[in-house]
Amino acid sequence: MASLDSALEIWREASVSRQGLGEDAVPSQIARFQAARRRQSGMTPPPRPAEASAPTPIADDAIRHLKAGRESDALSLLWHIGQTHTPGEIRDVVAAYSVARETEAADAVLAAASGRRTEDILRITASLLEAKRYSDATALVDAAVQRIG
Repeated sequence: MASLDSALEIWREASVSRQGLGEDAVPSQIARFQAARRRQSGMTPPPRPAEASAPTPIADDAIRHLKAGRESDALSLLWHIGQTHTPGEIRDVVAAYSVARETEAADAVLAAASGRRTEDILRITASLLEAKRYSDATALVDAAVQRIG
């Protein structure tokens, strides 16, 4: 389990990455992402549980916060995952959340990832495509394009 100092550092990094975006920044990013997901066609079902890796401890903490009604804390952790984790880690967390039917959490991670540098978005997209997570890859690219436009 992460130490308190480690958890505070994660929270600080997530807060800094959201500075200047306003109080509704993360929820509005998620809403935009979910709208992009609804527009896409040809949704593929999530992988069977055996195909998805377990979420990271930070991801588990985010789900615990969501279930306890601490949405702000959860969104900070999910934002941190989307902004800082590797493409493979993001793919695995999103797949695990999808299997666990935690779609809001999966969307929050991908919404955060849609704000990364173009090269990072392409790497994450490639990782999602490699894992046959076509709907997630499409929604990520669509959300990234919406951010630009």
